[in-house]
Amino acid sequence: MVCRALMNSPRKIAAQVRPTLRIAVLLALLAACGPVQLRRTAEIASPIGTAQAAGTRTLGAAEIAQLPPMLLGVQTHFSQGWPLSTLALSQQVSAPILRDSLPWAEGERTRGNYNLNTPTGQALGAACANGQRLLLTVTPANPLYDSGQWVSSTAGNAAFASYLSALADRFGSCLAAIEVGNELNGSGTLVYPAGVTRPAAYVATLAAVHARIGGRTAILGGSTNMIGTGFLKTLFALGMLDEVDGIAVHPYRSRAEGLDVELAQLNAAMDAAGRRVPIWASEFSLDTRNQPVAAEELIKQATMLAAGGAAQASWYALIDQRWYPNMGLYAGSAPKLQASAFRQMQQLLALGRPQRLDLGDPLLFAYRFGADTTVVWGAPRALSIEGGVVSDAAGASVSAARVSESPLVISGTTAIRFGRTNWIADTLMGWGTPQWRYAVRMKSETSYTLPLFDDQFTSYFGDRWYRPLRINTTSAGVGGTGAAPLRAVWRHVAPVAEAVDIGGCFSKTAIGDGVDLTVMAAGKVLWRGVVTGQLQLPPLSADLAPGDALELVAGPNQTTGGDSFNLRLVLFQRGAGEPVACVN
Repeated sequence: MVCRALMNSPRKIAAQVRPTLRIAVLLALLAACGPVQLRRTAEIASPIGTAQAAGTRTLGAAEIAQLPPMLLGVQTHFSQGWPLSTLALSQQVSAPILRDSLPWAEGERTRGNYNLNTPTGQALGAACANGQRLLLTVTPANPLYDSGQWVSSTAGNAAFASYLSALADRFGSCLAAIEVGNELNGSGTLVYPAGVTRPAAYVATLAAVHARIGGRTAILGGSTNMIGTGFLKTLFALGMLDEVDGIAVHPYRSRAEGLDVELAQLNAAMDAAGRRVPIWASEFSLDTRNQPVAAEELIKQATMLAAGGAAQASWYALIDQRWYPNMGLYAGSAPKLQASAFRQMQQLLALGRPQRLDLGDPLLFAYRFGADTTVVWGAPRALSIEGGVVSDAAGASVSAARVSESPLVISGTTAIRFGRTNWIADTLMGWGTPQWRYAVRMKSETSYTLPLFDDQFTSYFGDRWYRPLRINTTSAGVGGTGAAPLRAVWRHVAPVAEAVDIGGCFSKTAIGDGVDLTVMAAGKVLWRGVVTGQLQLPPLSADLAPGDALELVAGPNQTTGGDSFNLRLVLFQRGAGEPVACVN
C-alpha cells in the first residue's frame, strides 16, 4: 500500500514529512519498494526558493510536450573564408542547421545591387542542397548607408530590410532564421551616430525588417553574450517583442547548473512585457582543452536548453580556430570527444523534448527523453539499473554505473533506483535552490537579502545598489574596501540537526590585494583567510542544531578592485568530507 501510494503520489507523501527529511524518507521508501518507473514531474521545475523566484513561471510539461524537438546546430564561418571541404564535417555529425553569415557589405557593394553568389553564398547554398538549413547573423551596417555605422535613418533601415529580403529570396525555405546583430550587450556593437538613442534605433530597425519580411523567415532580436535578461528588458520595454519571432542568447558558462533558472528568468521577463517568443541559444560552448569535460557539458547544457523550451542551439564551433583553439567539434579534420557527444545528442533530441523527473533532490538531475531514455548526473551516489544500456557523454559503454557530475545516458529502461548521497548542500548544483540564502553584509553586520537580479550579461543574486557585488553559480564579486565593505554571504540553514564536514576551493587572478573569506557555523568563526590565488579549505567540521546557519562570507581584503573570484563550497555528511575541485 505504501509503495503504491509512493508511486502514484510521491508529492503527497513528501508533504507529510518535514522538508529536510523528505529526500531521505523517499529514498528509503524507494529502496524498500524496489526498482521504480520514474515519472515525469508535472512541470519542469527550477527548484528555486519562492522569494527568490517571484514572478518566474517555468514551462509546464504539457507546454514542453507540444513544442517541436530542439534543433541542435553548429557554428561555421564560411563568411570568414573557411574552405568548402569543412561542410562535410558538419554532415558527419548530422547537424541539421548551420549558423553563419552573408554580411550586408559583402552581398551589396553598390546600392540596390545584390551579389549573393560569392564564395560564402556558394558554400551556404551547398549546405542547403545537402538538406541542411541556415541561421544567418547579419549586422545592420554597410559603408553605403549612414556613413557605415549601424543604420538608423529611414532610408538605411529600408535598405537593410531589402537586403534581408534578398537573402530570403535566395535561400527560401532553407533559411531558418536571421539573427539581427551579434552580442549586442558587448563592446563594439550598436554603433550609431552621436545623439541616437541606441536601443530605440535597434528596435526601429527590427520593425523595418518585420514589415518587409515578417512571416517569410524567423527574425531573431536581442542577441546577447550570455543570457542578458537585464539588457533585453530595455529592448522589451521599447516593443521589440512585437517585431521578432525569437530571442537570441549565447548562454556561455563553465557549468550547466543554473541554466534552467536563467531561462525561467528570461521567460518571466517576456511574460511581464506582454509576449513570449521562443529562445534561440545561437551560440553555446565550453573553452577547455579537457575534451571529456567539454563533451559532458555539451550533453548537460543541450539537455537543459531543450527541457527549458529553447527552439534551437548552436555549438560554437565546428572546428578549432586560431583564436578559439579548444572549442571545436573537430581539431582540423580529426573528431574530438565533443563530436561524439554532439552525435549522441542528436539521437536524444530525436526522441522529443526531455522532461526533468521530480526526485525531490536539487542535487540530482534526471531528464527523460521519450519513453525509456534518461540523462542523469548529480551529487555522487549509488545507482541501480535493471536492463537497458548505459553510456557516457561520448557514447562509450559504461559497465559500473554510479551517479556523478559526469552525465550518464541510460536507454532501454526506466527501472532506475538511486542511492543516498553524502552531500548535504553545494553552492554550484544547489545554486538558486532553498539550500542557500544569499545576502549582502555591511561593516555594521547589517545584512540584506539578495534577490535574483537581471544584469547586462547574466542573472545573479545581487542588486543594482550593491554593484559590483554578485553571486553566480561558480563565481562571485564583492565590493567596497576593508573600511566600508560590501560582503557576499552564502547561508545554509539547518532544518534538522546536521553534523557536517565542509570542503571548498577558491581561486582568483593576481589582481588586487585579495578577497577575505570567513566560514562560520552558528555564529562562530571556523576559519578565516585571504584568497590571492588558489586556495583549498583545510578540513572543517561543524555541528548544526535545527535553525543554525553555516555561512560563507566574502569581502574585500583592504583595497577595492580585482575582487572577483571563483568558488565552490560543499557540505558533506560527517565523515564523508573530501577535497573539492576548483571550477574555473
